[in-house]
Amino acid sequence: RTQLKAASGDLTIADLHDFAAIYLNGTLLGTLDSRSKQTTLPLQAPTSGRLDILVANDGRINSSRAMRNGAKGILGPVTFGGAPISKQWQVYPLPMTALPAHFKPTSTTVSPHFSKATFNLSNPADTFLDIRALGKGAAWINGHPLGRYWNVGPQQTLYVPAPWLRKGSNEIVIFDLLPSTSTPKVAGLAQPMLDGPTPEQTKSKQE
Repeated sequence: RTQLKAASGDLTIADLHDFAAIYLNGTLLGTLDSRSKQTTLPLQAPTSGRLDILVANDGRINSSRAMRNGAKGILGPVTFGGAPISKQWQVYPLPMTALPAHFKPTSTTVSPHFSKATFNLSNPADTFLDIRALGKGAAWINGHPLGRYWNVGPQQTLYVPAPWLRKGSNEIVIFDLLPSTSTPKVAGLAQPMLDGPTPEQTKSKQE
């Protein structure tokens, strides 16, 4: 987080690991994804304001010499309009080692946030959590981490083992980094969905 003066130009993060959401005064302007070698986002700041860059660690790469440099975050300078942003940055680590103890009500679901809900079961069994209406984040059931999700596909469900479920009341917690503008929802399915469409597929294949 830092402060920007009113200006227009390209915001460049040359050495990003792995994914960044860029905000100006709390409004999402766009994202950069190192998988696609994205480094630059056109940015217009009509007035001075607060620049936030929320960086996600998407885990280890599969294989290659690049595995030797496994550091995550922003590993180089950030420039705006070709000039380095040299002002002091405020850095806030978000280790996600524990779930928040309190959840504050929010009037919007389009910003990164935690959501919590409860549901009842009469006969707990293995199930698959449908996460197609969510964006990018992580999910927990009764305090157990189910894993991460991302709507880029192809996986569209998370496995929920029966021993992690309880007869009666159960709790689900969702952290969504890029929530959809539609109403977020999840559902339990009897079968997994592991071969959904991805942006890399052609339109004809998706259909």
